[in-house]
Amino acid sequence: MGNSLNKFSSFVSEMHDRVRSDDAEGLARWAVGELSETLGFDAAWYGWAQINSQGVEIHANAALNLPDTYFDTWQTMSDQDLLAAQILENPDAPAAYSRTGAMQSDGMVFLADTFGFSEIATAMHTRPGRVASFYLSSYRAGHPARAFSTDEQDFLQCAVDQLSSAMKLSASEPGRADAPGSVSIFVNECGIGILGLNNLREQLGAFWPGWEGDELPAKLRSLIAEPGEHILTDRALVVRCENAPGLQGMGLRKLTLRHLTAFDLLTHREREVARTLAAGKSHKEAARILGVAPATIRNQTQAIYSKLGVDNRASMAAKILETQAS
Repeated sequence: MGNSLNKFSSFVSEMHDRVRSDDAEGLARWAVGELSETLGFDAAWYGWAQINSQGVEIHANAALNLPDTYFDTWQTMSDQDLLAAQILENPDAPAAYSRTGAMQSDGMVFLADTFGFSEIATAMHTRPGRVASFYLSSYRAGHPARAFSTDEQDFLQCAVDQLSSAMKLSASEPGRADAPGSVSIFVNECGIGILGLNNLREQLGAFWPGWEGDELPAKLRSLIAEPGEHILTDRALVVRCENAPGLQGMGLRKLTLRHLTAFDLLTHREREVARTLAAGKSHKEAARILGVAPATIRNQTQAIYSKLGVDNRASMAAKILETQAS
């Protein structure tokens, strides 16, 4: 590769600029497109997977210029994937396959011929102790196609390592969560943590005693398919579940967790009343703004005081400000 050092430096520099604004999916999509131009490949398959002696498990995936049937087709021959075997043998090095090479398996021949691939190069950013590692498989089509050189494979591996770190940063960087004091993580549909688990544990501490590994506790897994906010009083947690913005193509879900506050225990109407009174409005003004009787506001005020553990409006306002800042 001509000027490979300059090309790699430019790639990393722009990726770091994008970390400030892009989410993980945006970074991956940009990086794969950029690499396809730089390295000259026609299609790509990327996402998070686990490779061990039992086989390959794909936890989340997306594609560039591949038909919708690719994943299902690959699954039929995954036990003969020579690239996975190479990565399992040497996890820190890229893997390559050539349709005209000496190393073949019936499954690899079937996959290559079905989609017209002549050359494949795959890199994975291994994460010791983690279930899911980011991978990128790149494909050159047509006969003959240029084999991936050693320099190109090394470029791909370094790029995948850098991209994996950038996506982790984009998911866990302070300020990326939607609410103060909250932490967002990305998980697949089965509840395997893909991005943000370490940051979750660092920010919230031992919030779920006895939980280890990448698979979420059963209670959290059960919430993945239930969009919206959930209050877990027994764990003193608030959990919001949603489809991950921009990551639907990878099949990921976004969970935002934070510690439960007294304000969370108020009803929706009580929160409206509390905010209105905390803004300096009188009971009469609050009643007019919210469209209820002043007596209703007075009754709800007492309920709010009881739930927040305060006995006057100034303390209530301070408690609300404290909640919003935490």
